Amino acid sequence: MTKTIRCGAVHFSSPASLRRRFNLRFFNLGLLGAIIILGCSYLISISDLTVKGFALQELKAQVSYLSSENLSQKEEIDNLQSYYALNSQAAQLNMVAVDDIEYLNVTDSVVAKK
Repeated sequence: MTKTIRCGAVHFSSPASLRRRFNLRFFNLGLLGAIIILGCSYLISISDLTVKGFALQELKAQVSYLSSENLSQKEEIDNLQSYYALNSQAAQLNMVAVDDIEYLNVTDSVVAKK
């Protein structure tokens, strides 16, 4: 054991305290490295989530636009298939309205039996 005197203070330098100081130095460097790595990964994940949020917002706007387009096209289909539209198209084509429908009466004669 050696005694070192600096500025009036007594310091003991022993192999155990030297080994402890090395362990703390490596521990502190490891802790600093872990903090830097975790900080960078946090920033990357936040950046990724922000980009995904903007993409999600754009997709929601596109969904609302497409749903309104779908609704307007369904209304147009309903208008084109309505009774009044079909009647006006039939009149333009000079078609005749059907008044009486006669069906054929089939006799009860059996062609084949089980």
